[in-house]
Amino acid sequence: MLQQSKHIHVSTDLQELTRILNWFQSLTQASVTEEDWMQCQIAIAEGFTNAVRHAHQALPSETPIEIDLDFYPDRVEMRIWDYGPSFSLKEQLEGMMSIPEESDSGRGLRLIKDIANEVQYARVDEHRNCLLLIKQSS
Repeated sequence: MLQQSKHIHVSTDLQELTRILNWFQSLTQASVTEEDWMQCQIAIAEGFTNAVRHAHQALPSETPIEIDLDFYPDRVEMRIWDYGPSFSLKEQLEGMMSIPEESDSGRGLRLIKDIANEVQYARVDEHRNCLLLIKQSS
């Protein structure tokens, strides 16, 4: 059963990351361990950064990025909505296997994959994509 839902709407600007992290820190969630909470924060930061640098690379800075958090007793569901071109998450993850661990390229997606128990990315309508991250409670 859904316990709480939170939402933030920001522009396509890496400086918005500070606002997102401050917003995230202002939230409290008793059902999430401190370690899981920190991992969720990292996953959101990486997902947002990827949306700015890749999905919205050719879009105006006013293009919105939305972040939704849904809290359940056993998990946190994080959704990052972008307006960029869609891509195949499966192909991207498979391509990461050939990138050395110490490389800067692909590091964010690698972290997201390591943190989240489930990662999905899909075109949801004719304009938006959604990166869904599910973090199960430890």
